[in-house]
Amino acid sequence: MKGIITKSLIEKIFQPASLQRWNDQIRPIEFTELDKQAHKMIIAWILGKIEEDEEGLLIDWRKIIEYGIFQYFQRTILTDLKPQIYHSLLAQNEARKKLNDFVQREMEESLAHLSVDFYNKFIQFISSNPEDEDFNSIEFKLVSAAHFLATQWEFNVIAHFSPPLFGVESTREEIQSQVDKHLEIKSVKKILYLDKNLRNFIDLCGQLRFQRRWAHIERIPKTSVLGHMLIVAMLSYFLSLFIEPEPCAKRIYNNWYGALFHDLPEVLTRDIISPVKRALGDLETLIKEEESDQISKKLKPLLKEDWYDEILYFTMNEFETKILDEKKNIRHLENDIIPNQYNFDQYSPIDGKLIKTCDKIAAFLETYFSIINGVASPQLIEAKGKLFNELKDRKLDGIDIFLIIDLFR
Repeated sequence: MKGIITKSLIEKIFQPASLQRWNDQIRPIEFTELDKQAHKMIIAWILGKIEEDEEGLLIDWRKIIEYGIFQYFQRTILTDLKPQIYHSLLAQNEARKKLNDFVQREMEESLAHLSVDFYNKFIQFISSNPEDEDFNSIEFKLVSAAHFLATQWEFNVIAHFSPPLFGVESTREEIQSQVDKHLEIKSVKKILYLDKNLRNFIDLCGQLRFQRRWAHIERIPKTSVLGHMLIVAMLSYFLSLFIEPEPCAKRIYNNWYGALFHDLPEVLTRDIISPVKRALGDLETLIKEEESDQISKKLKPLLKEDWYDEILYFTMNEFETKILDEKKNIRHLENDIIPNQYNFDQYSPIDGKLIKTCDKIAAFLETYFSIINGVASPQLIEAKGKLFNELKDRKLDGIDIFLIIDLFR
């Protein structure tokens, strides 16, 4: 029996967009938990790539994706705890068990309906002890390291603008101590001290925090392009769970990271709003060409060649269903979902049309949550109606999108 995406699950996915970080510090911009988690997963991708390429490790990317999602919900539920208290309590067996029992109760209805297997893995993860296999896997270590590197990135922005207030230096030292604990991982050391290009790539991705979605329309909560990319990735992953037969490992990876990077070119061109795109007509092709040119000029020098090629695969014609043929040429397919004969790692399949649908669902939900939060301009109401009409009849391999959006009609 196929699982379902419940309203409570969607609400929990969007909740971190309203969770403010560093609200006891002077901040040049608002930092949200959603943006931090998105940046973390991009950093985890970089760390994993280094470990594969330079250390010869076989990374289980599905574990990295799922550990990231598990931590996302864990932190969402326990958001009232300051990070120092949160990590202190998790280090105490009795306190950790009580916290994890609470998280389990809060997430049971949402995740058990989605997938029993996924829910069981979530329970196993949050119930793990530091001595358990999960905590000692390279995948967990990379996600944990990415978490603190993303935190350090945020703090460096804050510290640059902050006067020497009480506690700032102790916070800096605490973050650095957490990062130092991961220096045994060679990819962490490389990012911090050896490869300026990768640090620049992390900075570039981080700048997507500063670009607001729907920049011409007021909304609550405001969401960034970076946060939007993570929401699309999570929706893409969850819908991929419903595909039959089960997607191959590379397809799961591509659907997640294809969604997570799908708006990366906007850090170079900015978000061009839909009315402008429609007004441009045939000139939209020129926009795509400009994106390609900017990516080549600014991203290519920062990444290894095969990493850059993968980013291009994700971002160029990002909403097309495609595979790599035997000669590693890109083949665009007319199908909404990858045909079964290509559901193998060797074809590197990606369900671009599924990602496009998730992008539309995310936009629809962005309008919905603003409207119920009391900011309901005529433009938002009109956009919500148009997006609902675009999505209501859409089906992907038997996945009825109406069942999701009707929850928020």
